Amino acid sequence: MKRKAILVALLAMPCLALADTAPQYNVVNLDASVSRQIDNDMAQATLFVELSDSDSSKLAEKINQTIAAAQKTLKQFPTVQSAGTGYSSYPVYSNKNNQLQAWRSRGELRINSKDFAALSQLIAQLQKPQSNGIALQLADIRYEVSEQSRKAAEDVLIEEGIKAFRARANIIQRSMGGAAWKTMQMNVQTQANYPQPRMYKAALMAAEAAPAPVDAGESRLVVNVNGSIQVGN
Repeated sequence: MKRKAILVALLAMPCLALADTAPQYNVVNLDASVSRQIDNDMAQATLFVELSDSDSSKLAEKINQTIAAAQKTLKQFPTVQSAGTGYSSYPVYSNKNNQLQAWRSRGELRINSKDFAALSQLIAQLQKPQSNGIALQLADIRYEVSEQSRKAAEDVLIEEGIKAFRARANIIQRSMGGAAWKTMQMNVQTQANYPQPRMYKAALMAAEAAPAPVDAGESRLVVNVNGSIQVGN
């Protein structure tokens, strides 16, 4: 009896395999997209100091002292946060004999904040000589939507995107004369299009340093919902 049951099960397996690979009829692929302009509420600025010296160790010390002094200035602005530092160095060779002439190094300090006024004031302070007598220069400012605001906006857009997907599915169902439809699969994708960073001339002198202009603008958040449905008769 047991052998008979196993035999029946083995004979049924090809039928199940055929059922799984059977072609699906009235399956339609579709997508829907929704978007919204969101005010940028976060700014990130990059400031740097770039110096040359024949002694690489003295050069590194000058750069590090300048960045350390800038970080002390940063602490005077509690609503502005450090986003990290960077350091790079490369040799400078003579054009005449291709001999090592000096070293050139660059140190960076990245800062961000949702308090644009405080960020602007700090940038002005950092472009003045720091405690070691060396000033930083402003490289660029980037504006974007903060993670908290972006997630809140995306949650709303995801709901709107799924509603738009269902609305299109209803249109397809009616156009095909179907009685109903069901979702076969659905994918939800989000993306943000941020404005290009604003670049600034590196030759800004300390005496000309002033609060950086703030014009955060907007970013475009997009949610794409795509998938497939099956229309039933």
